[in-house]
Amino acid sequence: MAAMIPRARAASVLNKTRLLGQNARHFSACAAKYQAAVVSSSNAAPFAQISKSADNWTNVNTGSEFSVTPKCGFLPRHDPLAVLPSYFEKLEEILDEMPIYKGDGTYGLLHSGRFGERVERELPMYDVDFVFDNRILGALYRDYTFLASAYLLEPCDIQFRLARNYGLARRILPANIAKPLQTVAARLNAQPFLEHSMSFTFYNYKRKDVSAPASIDNIEPIRRFSGCDAENSYIVGHVAAAQHTGPMIEASLELLGSAKSDSRDVFDQALQTYTKAMDNVNGILSRTLKNTGEYASFRTYLSGCKSQPMFSTGVIYEGTTGTQAGLPLAGAPEHQFFGVAQSSNPIASLNTHLFQLSNLSPQGTLPCSDGIDKLRPENYRAFFAHIVEHARNQSIQSYALQSPVSSAHYIAVLDQVLAYRYRQWANLRDSIHLQTMRSSSEFRSYLNVQTRHIRDIAELILRTRSNTDLEMLTPTQRATTDNVAHRAEIVRRSLSRVLEDAEPSQLATSMIAY
Repeated sequence: MAAMIPRARAASVLNKTRLLGQNARHFSACAAKYQAAVVSSSNAAPFAQISKSADNWTNVNTGSEFSVTPKCGFLPRHDPLAVLPSYFEKLEEILDEMPIYKGDGTYGLLHSGRFGERVERELPMYDVDFVFDNRILGALYRDYTFLASAYLLEPCDIQFRLARNYGLARRILPANIAKPLQTVAARLNAQPFLEHSMSFTFYNYKRKDVSAPASIDNIEPIRRFSGCDAENSYIVGHVAAAQHTGPMIEASLELLGSAKSDSRDVFDQALQTYTKAMDNVNGILSRTLKNTGEYASFRTYLSGCKSQPMFSTGVIYEGTTGTQAGLPLAGAPEHQFFGVAQSSNPIASLNTHLFQLSNLSPQGTLPCSDGIDKLRPENYRAFFAHIVEHARNQSIQSYALQSPVSSAHYIAVLDQVLAYRYRQWANLRDSIHLQTMRSSSEFRSYLNVQTRHIRDIAELILRTRSNTDLEMLTPTQRATTDNVAHRAEIVRRSLSRVLEDAEPSQLATSMIAY
């Protein structure tokens, strides 16, 4: 029998709904004025849409804020809306009061566990049926997914801070979050749950100076769970790194197109472009994603409600399908969604699909093989399907090995891919929030899967070098290839040692390659 929501709370929400039900015209006027103000005050012009590429890639939804192009990469076409229209004033107020540590140095609602009560008591049932502007929909999606994760996981964060275990999350998402979120998510063809790009990172930044570029020093998060430096760095770092994904998109399309047309010079140049972009990505992330104890202060709120111990079976969305009069019925559907992890970054999926790294893990154990790609923005999903199809027909590895120079450039790309995945693995392994799980068989099994995959990438580099005619390379190319092989060998040996250990332990400094 599904848990029942107190009727007093349901009645309170219905009263707020009646009060707001007459405000549609007010919202429309506010939204129009707001949109005009944002457009006039920001120099963020729409990114151009790519219509044709080396192998005819087109975005399936050209009006989406998330369109995959060489101009914007994986970032949205406009700067995200930082403030909601005034119609959503109470929603904005609650979000501002939400973080554990607010920007003014005081404690917020999540610090003392008062957030859920505030939502139940004060958040109106906003009518979003007449919202169709993509930028406002994107902002609402970001904000309602933040609300949903904060509401559901607040008890787990409190429990973790008290006893270093998670306990149980709230099982029912109240209608004043669930219904608007379902509507907005459906309009965006997205999951009604916190997502990496559309919620936590790429649509969650604002520029301090709108006339200046979106550099690390000029951007800051819009929404936060904890408000700590580590959370700020995580969001800012991913946004800043994503500014280099435009060249990666262009290079990936050129790689597939040139392999198909046998254009060796174009192929080699595209490999170098991709390598440089990945080097920039790795450089930014190595500076911003510092693994500190503060990571635990927001990591709980990134958890999914699928296969997680804090959610026994999933989450019921009150007031949606399977409920009546805002209350869940027996047998109401329980939603299960993945949360946000480092592997949620679309860069991880692009590397995996373009270079066919899934072939190294036949059991389907890569981050993008667990279904996470299906939860990305609509154009991301189409782009990755496009890359998978063309990479299957035009193997980058096979074509690269036909030329010693191409092979050397391919090894350099794999070096950057390995550095990216190795850093993710190290952060996963040493994250403070996982200390209580380190001895569990489930965590050990998951860690071993990731460890083997990264060791496999190192071994792929070594095999590729052994199949390359090094005598045909310039001295500089040979030296670069030797350096990459040296790092790959360190990774291979260190991860083999990790797999042999009975318990996870810190790597010696001499065993860290990147």
